[in-house]
Amino acid sequence: MGLNMDNHIWRDTPALVEETLATYGMWDAVSFLLLSHRLRQSNYEAWRMGDAACLQDVISGSKQDALEMLEAALLHTRSLDLASAAFTWSGWGKQSGKTLQLFYDHQLNARFQRCFSPRSNRPQLDLFMDAPHTILRNRLRQALLDRSDEYDALLHRAQHEIAEEPALARLNIIRNALLSPRIEDPVAWFIHLNETVAPAAHEEFSHRAIDIMAPLWRALANAMRDTPFNPAHPEQHASHALLLAHDWEDCQAQVLQIPNWHAYPCLHERRIAALASMREHDMEIAGWMVYCWCHPDSASQSLDQADLHGCGLHRLWQQFSQLETAPGVEYFPALIALRCGANTPQSTIFEHAAHTSGWRSYQQLTELLAREQGNGIDISGRSALQKRSPWLFQAFMATRR
Repeated sequence: MGLNMDNHIWRDTPALVEETLATYGMWDAVSFLLLSHRLRQSNYEAWRMGDAACLQDVISGSKQDALEMLEAALLHTRSLDLASAAFTWSGWGKQSGKTLQLFYDHQLNARFQRCFSPRSNRPQLDLFMDAPHTILRNRLRQALLDRSDEYDALLHRAQHEIAEEPALARLNIIRNALLSPRIEDPVAWFIHLNETVAPAAHEEFSHRAIDIMAPLWRALANAMRDTPFNPAHPEQHASHALLLAHDWEDCQAQVLQIPNWHAYPCLHERRIAALASMREHDMEIAGWMVYCWCHPDSASQSLDQADLHGCGLHRLWQQFSQLETAPGVEYFPALIALRCGANTPQSTIFEHAAHTSGWRSYQQLTELLAREQGNGIDISGRSALQKRSPWLFQAFMATRR
């Protein structure tokens, strides 16, 4: 395979590798594909359950691009002086114990059956970590994570050998949730998942808790499909459950189906979070722009708290928010247009902000930019912009020098 070392994949992959290490404590091909949105959580689960013969079949988008990302990631991990070890994935449920296939090509399969992690200073024999009760507890955790039939036998043994172990109660809470029949009361089940099951899963499985919680959140979302959005309890909606399940596409689609969704700041935030996780950065920027126009008060606080590095707005927002002369945040999208020019994201959701003064100023600015591109100075357009917003006119003129 010929690899183009100059393209954006090789430029962007190192940051994704380091994000994978920070999130999971190690790098492996599957975790990397999940984090980079080349593998949907639901497709990953199907592969682990044996519903997909090979991971290659369920990778999203271009398989060639995904493979190039993996090659770039592998090269970067080897430059970080990480410890490397053989690593395979086994099935869940009826596939438990079966080694799963990443690629149909055997050489590729072997190449990516490795994990990389920071070098450990742990002694060869750790009397706490290697104690029999710790080994039994870890086997019990793994059996539950794998949906293995071995769990019941291990639990029976654990109830006799380590009956006072606090993890047993948490693992049984999780097991009962996974075995629960159809959801009769979605709101009550949401509260149970949110307040009891999810904390237990995070306590026991840390970054792998999503493997436990995603199918539970997805089942809840299905049960809530016909539940109207309630502004008094915005978390009790299918879109929120889908966000927690890492089902980003369906989450943002559900938000857009809510009547008058743009009237609620929390739904802007929910949709933007899904788009950021999908790495749909142009749509994410457009989402921030509409949020700024529709809800300037809450958008300002959200921008302060958000990680804007992915979409590239972090420096621009920092500069804008520190300007003593800057107007309200509804003018931030206009500043984006000045910086991005013809590359400024466009979206049909802009129509929801057509009634706002921020949108009208933005529209006037972008029309002026379009008219002046290759056509000289538009005196009347500049005069109209100065009349609408002296600050925006000054910002515009600063880009003309």
